[in-house]
Amino acid sequence: MSERSSYIVVGADSLVGGGLLKALARRGHHAYGTTRRRDQTGPQRLFLDFEEAQPFEAPPDAGYAFVVAAATNYDRCEKDPQARVINEELTPRTITSLLDQGLFVTFISTNSVFGGERAWPNEDAPHDPQIPYAAQKSRAEEVVRVSAKETGAEDRLNIVRLTKILDPNTSPLPAWFSAWKKQEAVHPFSDLVFAPMSVQFVGEALATVGEKRVSGNLHLSGAENISYVDLAMALAARLGINPSLIQPTSATAKGIHIAFKPRFSGLGMERTTRLTGVCPQNLEAVVADIA
Repeated sequence: MSERSSYIVVGADSLVGGGLLKALARRGHHAYGTTRRRDQTGPQRLFLDFEEAQPFEAPPDAGYAFVVAAATNYDRCEKDPQARVINEELTPRTITSLLDQGLFVTFISTNSVFGGERAWPNEDAPHDPQIPYAAQKSRAEEVVRVSAKETGAEDRLNIVRLTKILDPNTSPLPAWFSAWKKQEAVHPFSDLVFAPMSVQFVGEALATVGEKRVSGNLHLSGAENISYVDLAMALAARLGINPSLIQPTSATAKGIHIAFKPRFSGLGMERTTRLTGVCPQNLEAVVADIA
């Protein structure tokens, strides 16, 4: 193993973090994961809690860190002041520390910073956050970017924004699979638009980003803006489910408040594709991965 060739995945207990660790392992890379759970630490699982005063010290063989962890629950980000502190202050502090230690850092952000009213915003499009979580991530991006510029580390930082990520356990998929096994109908929402990707795709794409070491803003996105009805139909076709077991409804009709209901969810990936070779994931590939 060459000096500083290892990776760190900050937030390895998350869906994205776990998928990324698996992708790095498949490619033969040595990687550490971090956890906030002290009882789950070990040689390859390091303790890191943003709220701890003690700075995180990267292993000497680590040269790259993916910072996946964040406070992501929309409701918490709106109501809990500590969520804002984690997203706007503590996460950027950790990223700055990693940059100061000489690592290349990928900061995972979100498509929601663009607000959802513009179709396919590119990597450098202006932000228009509409919910507290998105505003916090947008501010965190700016803090991290300014810090990297001030310390001459801009060439060792990228910000990767993601659209919605699915695996078979992502709600509402388990409920759909269970209902279909019993020949019962499901009721997907027609008024929720997203551009889904599978966790396998995201893991492999982030591993490629890590190998390429491209600085600046990058995007990972599904290739299509679809509704949950569209997803249900595609899954049913893949699994041989009778389409009559899909009975569309809407969040509005059900009286369910959804904090973020974008008109458009997909992200433009022209720069990302040109520099990394990663293209948007089409719906057929998403369904193949999660079915």
